[in-house]
Amino acid sequence: MAFVNEYVPPLEAEASEFLRAARAKLGTGHTTHDMWTVDRENDMVLCLNGVGTSLESQNHEYWSFIDRKGEYFAIVEVLARSEIAPGALAITRSIAFQRHPRWAVPDRETRACIKAALQEYKDLGAASIYKKVQLKLIDAFTGEEI
Repeated sequence: MAFVNEYVPPLEAEASEFLRAARAKLGTGHTTHDMWTVDRENDMVLCLNGVGTSLESQNHEYWSFIDRKGEYFAIVEVLARSEIAPGALAITRSIAFQRHPRWAVPDRETRACIKAALQEYKDLGAASIYKKVQLKLIDAFTGEEI
């Protein structure tokens, strides 16, 4: 199964031990406006926690990702965004994984899963009008593409 942008109803989240724990950690899933990018088969969830509010941080997004191995937090900066064809979007993002005792440092496999989830999220999750997105994700610390 792949990542899907969806609202996970509270009763449905309660039926899954993983989703119940993710909902508690993320503090989300309480209203129909709480959308997740979820891979239910592999117990992975991506959640947008917020965006920058000042002029300097207006392109910043704050993300949480949870899988069976741990919980991760990243600050993502949208470096470029353009419509490349009708229904298709190209986005370049820089991602900085935060180091903290609560959050794990993602390995190569987890980074690939986070990229896949961001690819599915597109620009606005379930509200996106785009069918396809071409995502370039750059590690903010190393400058390498993920």
